Amino acid sequence: MSNTKSKTLTPLAETVLTLDETFLELIKLGSRIGGMEMRSDNDFENIQQLMRRFAECAKGVSEGVVAMSSALNEARAAAESAAQVVAAKAEELQLAQAERAQKMEAFRILGEKVQALNASLVDLKRPEGHVATDQDRAKISMRLSELELQLPTLIEEVQNLKTDAEKLKMTSLELSTKSLKQSMVELSKRLQSLQQSPQVLQ
Repeated sequence: MSNTKSKTLTPLAETVLTLDETFLELIKLGSRIGGMEMRSDNDFENIQQLMRRFAECAKGVSEGVVAMSSALNEARAAAESAAQVVAAKAEELQLAQAERAQKMEAFRILGEKVQALNASLVDLKRPEGHVATDQDRAKISMRLSELELQLPTLIEEVQNLKTDAEKLKMTSLELSTKSLKQSMVELSKRLQSLQQSPQVLQ
């Protein structure tokens, strides 16, 4: 067996190959010894040498079986250890996926809240030609104040979500939260402007 080949084999494979080679030699020796004739001194000497080699091979087979059993146990333990590592990683992956899904859901909800705020501004706009009464202006001003009060909390939520996206290396979500935050800042400025001049909604 070449050094290059042996480096690519596991201890179990090397043990099995060694045992197989020894076993094959044992079988060949047994067949050879069984067919030998004992007519001369050389025949006796040769058969004795082969029998000694047969005994060595028999011992090698016995030791190889023990070594293979040990290698099998080690391989089983290694496989179980690898399975535990993979199971732990699978659980980690599942948790990570769940966390990412939760962040995406949080972004979706934030987006809906921002859309609702924008829709509220549209609802406040009076029909063309409508002359707002003092009561209308008071309601508009109160509603604008309510909307303005909601924004700081939403901006904080989206900033926290952006920070989480950075930690989780969720580039797409990070960019989306950045864009959403900018939209909310612009919305805040618009609300402040409308608070000062609510008549623009008329």
